[in-house]
Amino acid sequence: MNSQDSLTDIIAILWKWRKKIVGITAVAAIGSILLSLTLSNYYQSTTVFFAASTDVNKPDQVFGRTNKATRFYGDDFDNDRLLTIASSSELVNFLIDSFRVADHYRMKANTPKRQFKLEKKFRSNLDVLKTKFDAISLSFEDKDPEFAATIANEARNQIGKITLNLLKTNQYQRIKLYEGSIAEKSKELKVIGDSLQLLRKRYNIFNIGSQGELLSQMATETESQLAGTRAALEKFKTMRGQRDTIQILTARVAKLDKELQTILGTNDSALFSIKLLREGMASTQVLQDRYSRLSGQLDFEKERLRQIKTVYSSNAPTIILAEKGEIPKIKSRPKRSILVIAATLAAFIFSILGVLVMENIGKIDLKRIKGA
Repeated sequence: MNSQDSLTDIIAILWKWRKKIVGITAVAAIGSILLSLTLSNYYQSTTVFFAASTDVNKPDQVFGRTNKATRFYGDDFDNDRLLTIASSSELVNFLIDSFRVADHYRMKANTPKRQFKLEKKFRSNLDVLKTKFDAISLSFEDKDPEFAATIANEARNQIGKITLNLLKTNQYQRIKLYEGSIAEKSKELKVIGDSLQLLRKRYNIFNIGSQGELLSQMATETESQLAGTRAALEKFKTMRGQRDTIQILTARVAKLDKELQTILGTNDSALFSIKLLREGMASTQVLQDRYSRLSGQLDFEKERLRQIKTVYSSNAPTIILAEKGEIPKIKSRPKRSILVIAATLAAFIFSILGVLVMENIGKIDLKRIKGA
């Protein structure tokens, strides 16, 4: 049998069963129409927003401590954070509890797996995705258009609040870290200050640099005066009739020598001397350097703490609204015409296939098939 004969046979079979095929197709069409009319209308509300950059929550960016330009719109990491929060159980459970979604869906109370089914149904109506323009599109679908718009907008607002809470938690931890570090450094600074004060009192050291310079200058000048006076004394000793002058110069030499010994510290009663300065200089310098370094670190951390607290007390936006979720006027589903056309077309095709199978099933040689 050639292909033309086969096609003729198929057309003949279909013509023979035309009434049945038309009847099944008509029943499917009418049935799908009636069924589509029983389906409830669903309305979808969509809100669009951008992720705000976390730069506005960084003290370095806020107070200009960096040369990096401040970004106001977030990057892929910020978008991923919003998408993660949007799919979190925290957000879904908050919306379900806040708007009594179980009652809205008329779900039976205290039934097994009630919360699981409720969350599953709610999630099936919630759709969050990133657009090609790097915005976040959040849509919610419901039979009540006002409820759909309310959920969509509140979900967006709550995403912003959760994101802000995450940032606040991180900032709060940093505040506690700095406060602890400042408290420890303040205690250590007090101990060093007390030790430094005792050393200075013990060795009469007030300023190592200027004090050392002053003592050196005094020692040099005294030594010079002492040498000059001694030379003059020796000269007058060789002269006759200079007893009064010699006595005066002898007294002056003794006085200058005593002053020099006091400055050098060879006199044990000296309270202000090079010897005392040298004995206490190393320890005092170490403590003084440590005190200055720790004091600088403490001032830096106090300033950082002030900046972080300033940022913490502010409520910088975490999302930038592009489009508010409006109350939809046109249903999003069901697409009744598409359902009817699809059901009718499917009935027509399957009825044709069924007729062809029924007409040819009797022509199959079962014995021949078994023998093969």
